[in-house]
Amino acid sequence: MSDPEPPSTSRKQGWIVALAVLLLVAALITAVVWALMVERNRTASRAAATRTDSSEFRIYGGLPSAANYGHPVLVLTNIGYLSGYCEARRNPAWVGFSISSITVGSLAKRPSKFFTDSRTRSATHQDFTNSGYDRGHMAPNFAIGTRYGQEAQKETFFMSNISPQTKELNQMWWRVLEEKEANDFAVRLERVWIVTGPVFNGTVKKLHGGVDVPTAFYRIILDEVLDEENGQPRVLAFLVPQSVTGNEPLSQFLTSVREVERQTGLDFYAALPKELQDRIENVKAQWLW
Repeated sequence: MSDPEPPSTSRKQGWIVALAVLLLVAALITAVVWALMVERNRTASRAAATRTDSSEFRIYGGLPSAANYGHPVLVLTNIGYLSGYCEARRNPAWVGFSISSITVGSLAKRPSKFFTDSRTRSATHQDFTNSGYDRGHMAPNFAIGTRYGQEAQKETFFMSNISPQTKELNQMWWRVLEEKEANDFAVRLERVWIVTGPVFNGTVKKLHGGVDVPTAFYRIILDEVLDEENGQPRVLAFLVPQSVTGNEPLSQFLTSVREVERQTGLDFYAALPKELQDRIENVKAQWLW
């Protein structure tokens, strides 16, 4: 008959068993939480894609009119944004979306390559390789992903959402404005509507594959909350050249919507009454909200 184990040995084995059980429970809880987060993102993306009123959450005041743009524009519908794509220039003419204060989950991992959009003759990832230009998002990866879900975020990597931008513009000035929209304006104002795209003036350079290189970019941000002074929506319109150093203040490139229309040939907020268009589009904001 063997001698009984010392009490200290039994206690040690008990602690090992208890620790193993705790680790197993923690692993199960982690797996359940992760599954719930994944399903939450999928549900948010499906809801954004299928709700009947989703278009009004992407474009305010109607689709931009391209009657005077000079090239055909194909409207592409995505979960979190709309794109008016110009095959002649291999660039979006405009991209429209809105950002609310409500977030839906975590971001997905950035893909290793951007996606050619099979719905149109879009540029390819390779067209930008070694070109000296970044693949500049018009609808931003972060804002769309945090507001509409991971599937919507992936769609921001369609080449139909991309335009050539200098490194200084894309990684500095443009990034600061995108962060301001998502982390400040949308949070304080509950929702803002944005339309953005490239500007082509004078002699236009081309990348490999025939991608036109913009001379500048526009971005128009609308706040629907009625202005206390005149009872109408208010806008911030920007025109920023490719030649920026990246450190300029955002307010340096404020302009009017009418000036953006003059330089692009597009007509914004075309579904609004003309009198209202005139009031909000002729004004150049003097400072950021």
